[in-house]
Amino acid sequence: MSYCEFTQSNKVQNALGRQLDLVLSTGLSGEVCVAAADDALVPVDAHHPPLAASVCPAPAHPAPLASSPAAAGAAARSIRPQWNFYKADYQLLYTMLTDADWSTLYETHDLEDILDVFYDQLSHILDLCVPRKASVRGNSRYVYPEWYTGEIIRDIKRKAYLHKKFKQSKLDCDYNEYAKIRAQIKKSIEIAYRDHKYKIQNQFAKDPKAFWQYVRSKKSRVNRQNIMKNGRDLSDEQCAEEFADFFKSVYNQVPPTLDAQAAAAEAGVTSARVNLNHLSLNEVQIALQNLKPKRSSGPDGIPPFLFRDCARVLAGPLHHIYNTCLQQSTFPERWKISRVVPVPKGKSGPDVSGYRPVAVLSTPAKVFESAIQSSIQGQVRAQLSDAQHGFRPGRSTSTNLLNFMAQVIPAVDAGVQVDAAYFDFRKAFDTVDNDVLLRKLADIGCTPHLLQFFVSYMKDRQQYVDYNGFESEPYYTRSGVSQGSNLGPLEFIIMINSLPEVVRHATCLLFADDLKLLLEVRDESDCTRLQNDIDRVVKWSHDNKLYFNVSKCSVISFTRSRSPVCYEYKAEATPMTRVTQVRDLGVHLTPELTFREHIINICKKAYRNLGFVLRQSQGFTNITTIRVLYDALVRSHLEYGGVIWAPHEAKYSVMLERVQNKFTRHLYWRLYGVYPLYPLMYPTLFVLGMVGYNQLRVRREFALILYLIKLLRGKEHNPGVLRCLCLCVPDRYVERRRRPPLLSVPTARTNLLAKTPLTRAIRTINEIQNNIDIFSCQFSELARMILFILCYKLD
Repeated sequence: MSYCEFTQSNKVQNALGRQLDLVLSTGLSGEVCVAAADDALVPVDAHHPPLAASVCPAPAHPAPLASSPAAAGAAARSIRPQWNFYKADYQLLYTMLTDADWSTLYETHDLEDILDVFYDQLSHILDLCVPRKASVRGNSRYVYPEWYTGEIIRDIKRKAYLHKKFKQSKLDCDYNEYAKIRAQIKKSIEIAYRDHKYKIQNQFAKDPKAFWQYVRSKKSRVNRQNIMKNGRDLSDEQCAEEFADFFKSVYNQVPPTLDAQAAAAEAGVTSARVNLNHLSLNEVQIALQNLKPKRSSGPDGIPPFLFRDCARVLAGPLHHIYNTCLQQSTFPERWKISRVVPVPKGKSGPDVSGYRPVAVLSTPAKVFESAIQSSIQGQVRAQLSDAQHGFRPGRSTSTNLLNFMAQVIPAVDAGVQVDAAYFDFRKAFDTVDNDVLLRKLADIGCTPHLLQFFVSYMKDRQQYVDYNGFESEPYYTRSGVSQGSNLGPLEFIIMINSLPEVVRHATCLLFADDLKLLLEVRDESDCTRLQNDIDRVVKWSHDNKLYFNVSKCSVISFTRSRSPVCYEYKAEATPMTRVTQVRDLGVHLTPELTFREHIINICKKAYRNLGFVLRQSQGFTNITTIRVLYDALVRSHLEYGGVIWAPHEAKYSVMLERVQNKFTRHLYWRLYGVYPLYPLMYPTLFVLGMVGYNQLRVRREFALILYLIKLLRGKEHNPGVLRCLCLCVPDRYVERRRRPPLLSVPTARTNLLAKTPLTRAIRTINEIQNNIDIFSCQFSELARMILFILCYKLD
């Protein structure tokens, strides 16, 4: 049966409750239904009851076999519905979903049957309330702005007809009719554009994330280039297949073994610490509420906002489906296929290598993974390495860099050289070996039942490329973690969790797949120790089949010495490139750690974005909208990583403040009708106070101080930074007239350490401690005191 891909269709039992008769068919024959026959052609044998078989013929172009995973994915892809939710009747839709009867779903026990009932019920309601999209492929000849109404478009077509009529007749009456409708269209467009702007700016005020679509529509558009191969342009259908071939080449072609018993035996864990037998209804509801409603729909064609809006109604059926999956240790085949959209890395080009895949999963699958991820992460949190700062609550790129600078700056200030080795994994998320990942899951203590679920989750996953309405054939992803999923990031940090354990001498820091090692270097013996750690890391990569891209691995020496130690470090017997500048998680680092070039670059980018904001908001009357655009497009660049590179030199501090001052004066003019042109009459602090903004310096220091206080109070976890916060324990405490400082200020040899953001924050915390107890005070009162000191203290 397996070799010929037969399927047994008979479920009728004989008098002894057994089945001796087989009805075998293939997917090419169509759907076969077998039932007990009422009339027999020959005398009835109790061991062989009469059967009646009916066959629903397959279509003329048969789909792949339904019994295989490829067939299930292809079938789901080929019949993917295309609903037009812009024209949906939402009142009727939500009413029907509320009144839907899901009793049949709860009475069904087979997983695939449960999913069939769920999707059939949901599709039936959507078909009644949501019209289908028109199957229009390719670019339209006429592209109208989004504020054009249907009446305006009809008038434009009428105007074209009248213009053609006048050209042929040359009659004044025809011209007058043409001129009349032309004036009418011009007036209608002005009214529609004004209403459109009013609607958009109000939408920004209610939903700040909606401005991204507006930004993309206003930025300069580059004409899309066709993908070329062998010197010729490819059609959209050929492009979809070409992208599929390119994305498929990254993954392993050999299927993994995925043996849960072997992984558990090899791990040798005596007690299971991670268990997940069922999900509570509250966990499913939280996962539904955490959905981002403006994401694209997956292969099932149902958008996320529908599940989020109807969370109260759909939580029950989904809860039953999810627990059935966990009980049977099975992840449904239809949820293993992802829709992939090629997105250019920079400007779109003619080569497929300039694009990256963005995977979109079905919304119920994302909700399921989100609930599982929340449950498992809470159980494995204590086992995750402190060196990992990616995909963890309370950790970010700023905490990684703050930990890095807390170790590098004191050493460089003391005259010691610090060598840092940066590593780059080769397609890390796509090349994860699933057998190794399964063993890592067993190492952290997953139960055999949960391991079997992960086997089903990772086995036979598929993707297909969706390019301009054309879909490629699905292809298997035999390696890697699921792209676009919620479980993928957690799986990856579990996969890489053992890497810091092999590093003996250097300090290891991770942000997802970004790895760096740093070590203080006084002589060549320290370089040898760092080289040994590099060799151990490379050996770990080979043992875990997660290889480095050696050509992108680099080394930089942080020092102010005129004659630094230059050692040739090697990875896989290849010398690592020695650089004088490195971009670490978005922050440009130089050997002197001055950040001058970084500040200049972000000021240039912020000025460009500020000009864009001021130009595009000229017609806006909603001040909140203008603030949202500035905060998202300009201030976000001025503040990213500010706790790391915050300047102490007045020149660069003023350079940053000028960007915000330009906007605040423009905002003052919008609010009060007077442009504050003269600094003596309208000082900067006065303008900032009138428009409700603080200085960027104040915001940077406030964020860092509040984070350090949370570390001291145990609200955040970052051991590398916490070690730098040394409590000051003075002698003769009773004889002192003043309260002693809380934290010990580092003894600095140069301004590099004396003026670093961390040292300045420690001094400010000591000032706050003189007026209020930072360990017992409420955060609201504490924040008010910090802002008061930062705004009014003298530099």
